[in-house]
Amino acid sequence: MTAPQQIQTLQVFNGGKPCGWLGQTATGFWFHYASNTPQQHWVSLLMPPSTNFYQQSDLFPVFAQHRGAHAGLDADVLSQLHQLNGQQLGSLSFANPDNPVVTPPLRTPPQLVAGQRALIANPNTSTVRRPFADTMVHHPSCWPLIQTLQQLKKEADPNNRLHALRWALQAHHAGEWVQHPRPDLAPYQQHLYGFEAAHAVLNLNPQQFNALAEANNKFEQVLQEVARTYCKNFSAEIELLQHLLPYIQQSHLSAYLVYEQATAQAKPQQPKVLGIEYLPT
Repeated sequence: MTAPQQIQTLQVFNGGKPCGWLGQTATGFWFHYASNTPQQHWVSLLMPPSTNFYQQSDLFPVFAQHRGAHAGLDADVLSQLHQLNGQQLGSLSFANPDNPVVTPPLRTPPQLVAGQRALIANPNTSTVRRPFADTMVHHPSCWPLIQTLQQLKKEADPNNRLHALRWALQAHHAGEWVQHPRPDLAPYQQHLYGFEAAHAVLNLNPQQFNALAEANNKFEQVLQEVARTYCKNFSAEIELLQHLLPYIQQSHLSAYLVYEQATAQAKPQQPKVLGIEYLPT
């Protein structure tokens, strides 16, 4: 038997609409927007469509965040992205243009062990869903952490104005797992939003981000600057960060930016950031 041929190019969809191509060469990776329209949806805060073509040696962080925490460095990267489709972050999804079969998202949680998590489509929905994973499930061992985060949310944001940790208030223990909505946005409006890990916004890989987290003072300053740069209610976000910093440094939480992208009706000069979203790892 011959080994399966490696995928060299993936078609990228944003909100279910074709937006460009991601490719791999012997020297690195490239991404090409499907059109030269600067007003089209951004795939990343660092990759606005005002530039049509991007190229670098490492996989772009906005795509690397889809591979999962335990992806091997030498793995067939594009095939891995394709296989993990249906568990995507935010509005991006992928297809093999040579074999354009759409894989439906998971609808029931898999068997999990402590520390594992999975993204699924809402299993209680009878209607046909857009291909977005809108629910995150965890092993029950994470429930005490989520209860702690619920209390922090109530104390640090009593008026529930901040997007961060709002998902924690809706989390519930379901016997064999703990589940909560993800992201905390109207499921049928997800195509309007980007969802990007803090390490991707900083253009760092997870290993570099972890090394930064070990430098306490510098790490705190960097995250505060991210909040000042991107968040609408940055002073309140920074105050909440002070409470959550130990959990982020210990990898019990991951920091994400959730932002609204340009649309045909609203064409901002840069994405309108809604806030920082914190998700258990």
